[in-house]
Amino acid sequence: MCKQYIQNELPTEILIFIFKRVRFPKNLLLSCRRIAKLSKDPQVKAAWIIYQFGAAHCLFYAIKIGTSFLDVAVAQAIIAQGGILSRYFVQRLHMNFGAYDNKLIELKIAHGVGSSQLEKSQNIPCASNLPISVYIFLLKAASDKYKSDLCLKGNDMELFHFYTGRPQPSHYAPLVLAKNIDQIKDLILRFKFIPLPPRSLDNLPENISQENIPPEEYPPNDGHENIRHLIAIASSILICKDIVNLWKEIGYHEICYDVNDLVMQGALVIMFPPQLSSKWSMPDSKTINARLTELIEVGFQLTYCAILNILLFFEKRLEQIGKILLESFAEIKHESLESLIRNCLLEKNNTKLKFKSQPVLNFIYELLPDSP
Repeated sequence: MCKQYIQNELPTEILIFIFKRVRFPKNLLLSCRRIAKLSKDPQVKAAWIIYQFGAAHCLFYAIKIGTSFLDVAVAQAIIAQGGILSRYFVQRLHMNFGAYDNKLIELKIAHGVGSSQLEKSQNIPCASNLPISVYIFLLKAASDKYKSDLCLKGNDMELFHFYTGRPQPSHYAPLVLAKNIDQIKDLILRFKFIPLPPRSLDNLPENISQENIPPEEYPPNDGHENIRHLIAIASSILICKDIVNLWKEIGYHEICYDVNDLVMQGALVIMFPPQLSSKWSMPDSKTINARLTELIEVGFQLTYCAILNILLFFEKRLEQIGKILLESFAEIKHESLESLIRNCLLEKNNTKLKFKSQPVLNFIYELLPDSP
């Protein structure tokens, strides 16, 4: 009776409401013919992808899903429903579009012509299978939006690096950023500069930190943002947290999620630098709490995953600073130290986290009251 009601009586708006909230709708489509039919509608597809991935990243993931999902009608619907067509996205799309001539690559490799670079190019770029009609539509939409400022051969990530003082010594970066704040605002508010999505935890190398970054090709064939670029984004936020509000203003509400752990870790790296100067003194818990609370108020979170990554980063210094860090974290999260530790131990079992640091685990266990 219930299934019959859904098939025949439930309003279409309710069915769409249900459909767009299901991340993997295959079983739902098999169980309900009306939803299966609705799921083919470009407007419904657009509503689903925007709900699932946000206005900032929906076009990226639409391309990742592939031609079975994305065509010109869907792309039009995504933009009409508020999907953000950033200039940087189009620049990166332009870099990754099109397939390589494999026969030519094989011949060049056989003759020793630039073989190392050519072997890399045999990896298929994420936008290589994008229909040319969709590619042309997105280029035209971007051209209409940005006109002569489209700069297809530009790179807004590099612009952001220079505007935020990334190439400069760290103590000059705040001065450079303050000087260029109007250009940064223009880049975000006018050109909708948004970094591409980070890779998910299960696609990252084990025990990665800001000092342990594997070499990455650019542009990466999977289309995701390089970790070095995300660290640059996090660093700029640590200098000027108001940049977060600029991104939220244009609809990039996922910014805090995308760089959460990098920002929280980076804040502590500044307070506990790897190279200690003679002027450095140990921050107290009040100082730590105040800084992290500032970031939490903007939208970042001190998750148990972030805590484990922080402990991992400071693995060799835990005897000196580990306890004050954990006590500060417990105070921020309004729980006892024992409760915090037990929750961290539960989180380390997260298969996507790939957490295997025995020294960190040993340190944590020693702080438990029932530790042997």
